[in-house]
Amino acid sequence: MSRFFLSNVIALLGCAAAHASSTESWCTSGGAIPDAGTLTASVAVPAGSAQQRIVSVRVQVIGTHPWVGDLRIRAVHPSGVSVLLLDRPGMPSNGYPGPWGCGGDGLGLWFDDTASALAESTCPYGVTPVLGGNLRPSSQLSAFAGLSPTGTWSLAFEDAVLGDSGSISRACIEIVTVPACAADLDGDGSVGGSDLALLIARWGPCTPCAEDLNGDGRVSGEDLAIVLSIWGPCGANGAN
Repeated sequence: MSRFFLSNVIALLGCAAAHASSTESWCTSGGAIPDAGTLTASVAVPAGSAQQRIVSVRVQVIGTHPWVGDLRIRAVHPSGVSVLLLDRPGMPSNGYPGPWGCGGDGLGLWFDDTASALAESTCPYGVTPVLGGNLRPSSQLSAFAGLSPTGTWSLAFEDAVLGDSGSISRACIEIVTVPACAADLDGDGSVGGSDLALLIARWGPCTPCAEDLNGDGRVSGEDLAIVLSIWGPCGANGAN
């Protein structure tokens, strides 16, 4: 095997590794949700992630509340971009068992854009936690795509109705990122039409290649989503 061949293989592997996505989680222990009040929990993402850009986000919430139909939950990026995760499930009332939304107890779920069931309309009778597994948020977490993950995120847990209180024992933000200019395939300092053309030209199995932005061994819709999420001059979506 020639040194020329080996050096090219090493270079290709290095390029693929540089563009591969990474997944990390940051958590907080939460606290008490006051009756008819709001608990705001902070989640700090360290500065070492500053040169990354968000591809996708999931949020985990574990806690108790005797009447989850009282709750609104919101995730807020350090830049101020806000996503409503839950807005009083069962409201407008679905008749369980009265006009106050979902009367079930407990939270043990991941808010995930790809989930099939909407958290807002989930309320299985007699099940604890009543909101569990992977559930789709009220608004899309994809609103965070293309932003820098770095800084202090906020998770706000609002009890909107007097009479019950609850608590959050654990809340986590899971963030999938790629390097800030991973999708600048032609090296011109911007992600645009020529990069999109290069990606489409390599569609399908591709190991290793620079167009495989998430490092899964193929160029597909997930890589296309990364290109679109960081479209424009490199670093333009990096506000914290």
